[in-house]
Amino acid sequence: MTFITNASNKNVDLIKANTFEVGMFQSVNSIKMNVSIQKTTDKDLTVISKDNKDEILISEHVRKNGSSYHSKYDLNELEDGKYTFEFKNGDEKLVEEINLVTTKPTKIYRQIALN
Repeated sequence: MTFITNASNKNVDLIKANTFEVGMFQSVNSIKMNVSIQKTTDKDLTVISKDNKDEILISEHVRKNGSSYHSKYDLNELEDGKYTFEFKNGDEKLVEEINLVTTKPTKIYRQIALN
């Protein structure tokens, strides 16, 4: 699956390293986080998500052959709080913190805030 984020979209958080860049955004009307990665090298990449206790919730390996990657992570079962997504490619590491917040009494009004 290929997905290219548009950096001009205000809902996309774009972070860059020397050999890859990551776009993250919340799916409309859901608690799903879209992650899109564009690589400029043939190194493997690892995606790790952790909770505020540093426990690993998600760990995925992105193979070196392929310049793009896209995945959607369902965060609906997680409690409100801070979480991190780590992207590692050899010595390069990017960390993106998100905050899951319920603004009304029901989970219908949950939001993901990218920090």
